Amino acid sequence: LLYIAREYEKIVPLRDRYKRGLVRIPTPKFFVFYNGEEAYPQEKILHLSDAFMERDTDINLELAVRVININTDKKHEILNKCPILREYSEFVETVRKYRKEEAQLQKAVNECIKKGILADYLYRKSSEVINMLMAEYDYETDIAVQREEAAEEATEKATKEADRKFLEHIDKLMKKMNLSAEEACKILEEPYDRYQTLKKSE
Repeated sequence: LLYIAREYEKIVPLRDRYKRGLVRIPTPKFFVFYNGEEAYPQEKILHLSDAFMERDTDINLELAVRVININTDKKHEILNKCPILREYSEFVETVRKYRKEEAQLQKAVNECIKKGILADYLYRKSSEVINMLMAEYDYETDIAVQREEAAEEATEKATKEADRKFLEHIDKLMKKMNLSAEEACKILEEPYDRYQTLKKSE
């Protein structure tokens, strides 16, 4: 979303933004090439609205992105149609075999050059590529982010379990004492609006 906004700022002349008439813009298509190590399908469509905090209202802003898994084991047809993309995927897989140290990354680059993987580019730009890989990867940040994500997942799991037990408790009390949900919440001294919100999201 942020990327396309910046692109349209470049494409649409400043004066055109003040026009009262409709200004035509190029029709966008969005793609993401996935080459991570976690399990991921060959293709998937992601929607911006998946990230919205509230989904029960009318969606006024949407964006669909086609994610293509370019890992070689997925054998996506795009790798046969685009040799450079295939070689890039092979390069990433080669780099993964080595530790994120300059000497090790140089070995990965040398191996790719010998195998003809992005050979021309790597021969000319090997030092820049290694510097980029070294700059992009930060082990401590990587570990810190993974820990944060694990903590968030654990908290989310615990919250869902607490919500499930809360609903279960209220429902049992309603059946046992023939009460309304609001009455059951009052007896348990729980907010009724919490019950309503959780029921809507089921």
